[in-house]
Amino acid sequence: MASAILDIPEDEIILERGTAGLGFNIKGGRDQPHVPRDPGIFVTKIRDDGAAAKDGRLKKGDKILEINDVDVRSVLHQDAVNMFVEAGETVKLIVQHGAEAVLQERYKAAQASRKENAPPTSKRKWWLLAGAGVAVVGVAFFYMKYRQH
Repeated sequence: MASAILDIPEDEIILERGTAGLGFNIKGGRDQPHVPRDPGIFVTKIRDDGAAAKDGRLKKGDKILEINDVDVRSVLHQDAVNMFVEAGETVKLIVQHGAEAVLQERYKAAQASRKENAPPTSKRKWWLLAGAGVAVVGVAFFYMKYRQH
């Protein structure tokens, strides 16, 4: 599963953990993608009392690219969680703001394009298939009925 290349600028955010913690939730990872076809780590919630809310730059839907200079574009979810737990008081993040929405939109567009380019399935095909089934049943019925005489 390859990570999509995004034309979204990267932003560095440095957070001081403090007594309330970093104050955000994440989802994603190579083992449990949050966004289709992207193994990245995404911010899913900002808690009011944490360092992220006080700083104000990290937002729901941001993609985390690095934690303390370690690339997390394609790590297991638990590995990312462990990196945050072990990160210390000062945590440096590299993020792409709004990446989740951009990736979701691209995925939806790709799905729509596939549907448009797929060979048409018409109702006529299903009627023909149903008609053929009825014909087979009819032939079998007459065969069984007249075979006995």
